[in-house]
Amino acid sequence: MLKRLKVLGAAIAFLLVLSACSEEAATNLTDAEEVLKRSLEVMETLESYSMTMESDQTMTINDTEKVTMKMMIDADMTLEPLAFHQKLSMESDIEMMGKYETEMYLVGEQVFMFEPMMNQWMELPMDLVGDIGALSEMQLSPDQQLLMLRSFVDQIDLSEKGNEYVLKLTGEGTEFMELAQFFGGGSELEEMFELFTQFDLNKVDYEITIDKDTFYQTKLTMTMDLTMAMEGEKVHTVQTMKATIHGYNEVGEIVLPAEVLN
Repeated sequence: MLKRLKVLGAAIAFLLVLSACSEEAATNLTDAEEVLKRSLEVMETLESYSMTMESDQTMTINDTEKVTMKMMIDADMTLEPLAFHQKLSMESDIEMMGKYETEMYLVGEQVFMFEPMMNQWMELPMDLVGDIGALSEMQLSPDQQLLMLRSFVDQIDLSEKGNEYVLKLTGEGTEFMELAQFFGGGSELEEMFELFTQFDLNKVDYEITIDKDTFYQTKLTMTMDLTMAMEGEKVHTVQTMKATIHGYNEVGEIVLPAEVLN
C-alpha cells in the first residue's frame, strides 16, 4: 500500500508540473508557418493578458484503481513589468487531497501565496521568485506556446473556422516529448523522468485557435495520453486541458492588496 501511494504521489507531482493585420490579408494565409509567424510578431508587442484554464486528469493504477483530478486556473498577467495574479482550485477523489483552493501574487520581487489550511497569506522565499516567475510565464504565455509549435510546423494541420485559424497537431512517441517537456517546465520534467522506469507518450492532441483580424491566440485545447511505471506499479494517465486567452493589453497594474501584506 505504501509503495502504491509513493508511485501515485510521484505521478500526481509529475502531472501538476505538467499542469499561451487586416482581414483581407489574413484570409489569404494558407501556410501554418506564416500564421504562426504573424501571430508571434503580434505577441511580441503584448503588454498584458488574462487566461482561464480547466484541466481534467484520470489516472488508472495497474488497470484497476482509478483516480480523478480537476484543476481550474484564472490568471491575469502583465509583462512589463512582469507580474501576475492567479487563482487556482483543485479537486480530487483522493481522500487525502479533497478540494483545495489557493491564490498567488507575483509583484516585483515578492511572491505571496494564500494557505487555506492556515487561512493566511504567506510570502515565499526570495530565492524562489525567479523560478516561479519563469515557470509561470512559460506555462501561461501564448507566445511561448507558439514558439514551441514552430518546431512541429511541418506536421501542423491548418484550417479555417469563420474568422479564426485553427492549428492542430497530433502525434505520439519520443518525437513529441518536447510538448510534454514544454508543459512540464524543462529541467523539472527531466528530473521526473528519472523516477519512472517506463515513460511512454501514447498520444498528444494539441489545438490552438488564432483570430484572423488580430492574430491573437484565443483558445487552446490539449489531450495527452501517458503511461508511467515505477517500482512495479503502472499508472496510465489521460489529461485534457482547455484554455481561453482574452483581455489582451487590458489588464491594469497588478498590486498587492492590503490583506496580503498585513
